[in-house]
Amino acid sequence: MKPDTHPPSERLLAYATGAADVPLRLLVETHLSFCPDCASAVGRLGEPGATVLRAMPEQPVPPDLFGRIWAEASRHAPPRPVEGVPLPASVLAELRPAEQWRWHTVPGSGSRTARLVSESPGGCGLFLVHIEAGARFPRHAHEGGEEGMVLAGGVWDRGRYLEAGDWNSAPAGSRHELRADPVEGCWALVREECEHVRFSGWRGVLQRAASLLPH
Repeated sequence: MKPDTHPPSERLLAYATGAADVPLRLLVETHLSFCPDCASAVGRLGEPGATVLRAMPEQPVPPDLFGRIWAEASRHAPPRPVEGVPLPASVLAELRPAEQWRWHTVPGSGSRTARLVSESPGGCGLFLVHIEAGARFPRHAHEGGEEGMVLAGGVWDRGRYLEAGDWNSAPAGSRHELRADPVEGCWALVREECEHVRFSGWRGVLQRAASLLPH
């Protein structure tokens, strides 16, 4: 089944032209693995560049180029699928081994997050989110914009039900909570422009108290 919601055209353009940061590039690449329509759109966006390349004079290929590429590729083991984590192999190949992911449980919520990529401390990051069946990711506010997609299962967000491949976004300053499918739960991949989110209620009190502790 194809996704119902998709990245905006400017995100696809940033991916096609190489202007996307690493978290956005990996997020869009994951969506493309679910969505042939967006994959075709990216192909069309890349056509002008291909036309320019074809118009350039041909250069001889170094005779040892293939050997050097093969030697470099042979140095890297193919990514191992991570049991239960529905990420495409092309994305897993750019991440640290799963054994090095640091999971953080959100207290009393049945949800957890792992930061997969960080562009800079406190800045843009890519997160893997797992919410158990029927559980809620608590209400929270975003200091920066958020974009994400469902990898498996489903989730309710602001009155919409999102399934595998569906793209979702929340602007900076927005507040929302997520409720996972009561049977399948939810896996999601999320890009945060600012890694820090502020929880509401008693979790917010704990969060603020923890921020005052010496590190």
